[in-house]
Amino acid sequence: MEDRVTQTEVRNLQSPESASMVNSRSLWLAFWVCGFISLVLDQATKWIALGTLDPYAPPTVIPGLFELRLVHNDGAAFSMFRGGRWVFILVSLGAAFFLPLYLKSLMNDGEDHTFYPIGLGLIWGGAMGNAVDRVFREDGLVVDFFHCYWKQYSFPVFNVADSAITVGLIAIILAAMFLGTPKNPRGETDNVPDTL
Repeated sequence: MEDRVTQTEVRNLQSPESASMVNSRSLWLAFWVCGFISLVLDQATKWIALGTLDPYAPPTVIPGLFELRLVHNDGAAFSMFRGGRWVFILVSLGAAFFLPLYLKSLMNDGEDHTFYPIGLGLIWGGAMGNAVDRVFREDGLVVDFFHCYWKQYSFPVFNVADSAITVGLIAIILAAMFLGTPKNPRGETDNVPDTL
């Protein structure tokens, strides 16, 4: 009787290094997909907002709660820390290089949860989205158009990039709180593939 190797047996024959490499590539994919989707969605919605919204007549989406108010912001996320255009550009460029390196460091320590690459990717995309505005738009102003309010309370106007940064930070905080430290740290020689 011929020996037959089942798919399960083939998977079992795979080396730990091979499985680790496949998982690492999927984490990198999650990071870059989330990052570029956030960046493209941010710029696309800003382009639509600039072409359709009247800054003096913001359309109401949810009465008493939410409207689309077009404003130009020279501050950071959610209109905070106004001014300092080139400081924010440098911070964004720093994030562009630091975030992938930080993810690689986590993966070298054995981190294999998708919360981290998703969260870091969203932050990367959001930072790049606002950086594009600061570099290429007139006077380096960031386009904002989401406005939440209630009675006399008004939340700062924001955009998709700000939302991506916020969601990314929440994902990382939740991961740190509930997932804990890696269970199987890799050795110094067992580094993840360099796909930066």
